[in-house]
Amino acid sequence: MNYFVRRQENEYGGCDGMIHEIKEGDSLYKVARLYGISLEDLMEKNPTVDVYNLRIGDKLCIPAKHIPYIIKPGDTLDWILDHFGIDYVTFRNANPQMPPFRMEENSVVYIPERGD
Repeated sequence: MNYFVRRQENEYGGCDGMIHEIKEGDSLYKVARLYGISLEDLMEKNPTVDVYNLRIGDKLCIPAKHIPYIIKPGDTLDWILDHFGIDYVTFRNANPQMPPFRMEENSVVYIPERGD
């Protein structure tokens, strides 16, 4: 999986963030937790989506509050903090779902945009 943030077009109009395609087992709550955003933010960005009847293949606009980053082989917490210019507390606040100091290959962490 490759994550990136840019304005994307979908059937709901422009999306300043990224598009998530609904897969089996997805719910709004699960998608919100995956991207580290609130349900309110997710619903606000997707006003035309029937949130009570999500279907496989539906596309949701994910607001770009934090930028997802996929852990690559050899990545360390120190490298991520240095590379993105953030401190540990800021990183932890953006990643409350992640066990402390655990960097598993192919897992997703969230990098706060500068100014957060």
